[in-house]
Amino acid sequence: MKKLCDRAIVIAFLVLYAAVSVGCGEKENILVIEKPTEVHAITQAASAPDPSMNIQPGRLIATLKAGETAKAIGVYHGQDHDGFKVKLADGTEGIIIAGDTFTVTSR
Repeated sequence: MKKLCDRAIVIAFLVLYAAVSVGCGEKENILVIEKPTEVHAITQAASAPDPSMNIQPGRLIATLKAGETAKAIGVYHGQDHDGFKVKLADGTEGIIIAGDTFTVTSR
């Protein structure tokens, strides 16, 4: 049941992200961190049958704290997770696994 609930939250975030992306033209989508959130390097999973699902989280590259932000620059659907490709303030790019540790806003 928890996994189903987590999946529903992920889907809701992705639908919100897509709606904001399409409906707001050139606005930036920002993840506002509410709880400590890990940012992972992006790696390719060669074993994925669908190229759109070959993104996997790699090594931990940062942990964002409550109040910090990250610019969302992409959405990924993985075999075991969904996530956002983000660009941090220092220019570092990585992936944040979708969950309940942030909210998506636009500006």
